[in-house]
Amino acid sequence: MPFSYASAPRPLIVTGSEEHLDAVLRLCAAAAIEPLVCAELATARPHWPAAPLVVLGDDVVAGPGPDLPVLERRRDVVVVVRDDPRPAVWTTALALGAEQVLVLPRDDDALAQLLADRADGSGRTAPVVAFVGGSGGAGASSLAASVARTAARAPGGRDADGDVLLVDGDPLGGGLDLLLGDEARPGLRWNDLAATHGRLSGTALRRSLPRADGLAVLSWERGARDVPSDEVVAAVLTAVRRAHALVVADLPRHLDAAAAEVAARAAVSVVVVSDDVRGVAAATSVVRRLTGWSSDIRLVVRRRRGGLPPALVAETLALPLLTTMSEDSRFRRAVEDGVGPVARRSSVRAAGRSVWSLLAPELAR
Repeated sequence: MPFSYASAPRPLIVTGSEEHLDAVLRLCAAAAIEPLVCAELATARPHWPAAPLVVLGDDVVAGPGPDLPVLERRRDVVVVVRDDPRPAVWTTALALGAEQVLVLPRDDDALAQLLADRADGSGRTAPVVAFVGGSGGAGASSLAASVARTAARAPGGRDADGDVLLVDGDPLGGGLDLLLGDEARPGLRWNDLAATHGRLSGTALRRSLPRADGLAVLSWERGARDVPSDEVVAAVLTAVRRAHALVVADLPRHLDAAAAEVAARAAVSVVVVSDDVRGVAAATSVVRRLTGWSSDIRLVVRRRRGGLPPALVAETLALPLLTTMSEDSRFRRAVEDGVGPVARRSSVRAAGRSVWSLLAPELAR
């Protein structure tokens, strides 16, 4: 993965004013951000180049000072004031590269968005890979979990906090955490997010999700009645893409509005199809609907003894074939034992590795 959020630089606040500091720290706390704080420009010098955002109080930029020449002009600098800024503030702010002068509390919302954007790694939006079953029982959920686990364990592709996120897009699917054997692991589920409103912090979500071995999971609590609205799903997806390096999503075949929102943002959508006549017939409708949302659709054929040739299935659906996945009773037993996609010698695990090896170079571009 190209970026590790575990070691991401923190926003820098430079002010000797308790009033400014309290105001900015309150906004940071709301977004679960831990900033660096310096009382003057001289002590901020070591952190100046690497900070994703610098917030300067007008008390430190009221006029030219001896330390200004040693601070390089840079982007992502804002100045906060309590009243309309004086001319001297503008002069020094421009010399340091400040793009905005914000009046607090009037511009609290603007500063909160800047802080959250930079803390989440703005500009590093994770690619989304979506998996959809062409028919019931095709194995899309299992393959999605296998690909996510493979990506999280790839050499150089994970960190201790989980750069890869597996998203369960089907509230009626039984829960991907159960498939992984992680249903008892503490952390947020979709149902906990149902009552949220507005912009969400990807950093805060990242810290709150269940995770193990480099893989975070956003699943459903079984039996819960609270279901997030389409707007909440969109806000959550936007936030987690800022705070992870890869998002793998398992979507329902009926593609409701929330699932369509995920499919529309997917770099690649993978349809998993059984190699029988009914499976291919059912997949035809799924592919037709998915085509309205996803511009890049690939195919994985689940093979059974005596089934249709994978090439014929691909030709019938007019989709490029990624790989095949054999029927495997050992995988079902592995799920019952709580090891699921990590079971050795499982065809699902092998298919997950194959899919990831083919998609990883494209997603890294």
